[in-house]
Amino acid sequence: MDRADDSSEVSVVGRGTRIEGTVVAAGSLRIEGEVKGKITAEKEVSLSAQGRVEANIQATSITLAGQVKGNLAAKGDVSLPADSRLDGNIRAYNVEVGGVVKGDILGRGKVVLGSRARVEGDISSKTLAIAAGAVFIGTSIMGEETGQGDETRKGEKTTKPAVSLPR
Repeated sequence: MDRADDSSEVSVVGRGTRIEGTVVAAGSLRIEGEVKGKITAEKEVSLSAQGRVEANIQATSITLAGQVKGNLAAKGDVSLPADSRLDGNIRAYNVEVGGVVKGDILGRGKVVLGSRARVEGDISSKTLAIAAGAVFIGTSIMGEETGQGDETRKGEKTTKPAVSLPR
């Protein structure tokens, strides 16, 4: 068996399995059990509706159907279906929320709140779409400059130094 391309592999934390510590996946990671600690995956992290995570998650993309306490960081997209719950912040390209998020969302692209979504926190993104029925408690900042590292956080004002032009 050729193991040269480990990134195509999927690691699974099965139902009834509980892991405490750091989990690192060379490819994708599917969680059906419980993880407490830190999670890093080269590709996608997906959490089943029965899964429970108490960890910061870093991956290319993240799909969470269960309950998570921790921050999410994805190079690509983050998706939280209708019955999911996150107590933590999200930093990703596009974010789609159908469940509950208690934390801030920083989307470099588009943030979409579905009809059953409830977000308690601030949202920064280029585009924000809120469906009828969604609940959003917080402030939003939209525009091209969001996600560039100078975003405004909860009442803080950011100032940029004056730039002198050559004469």
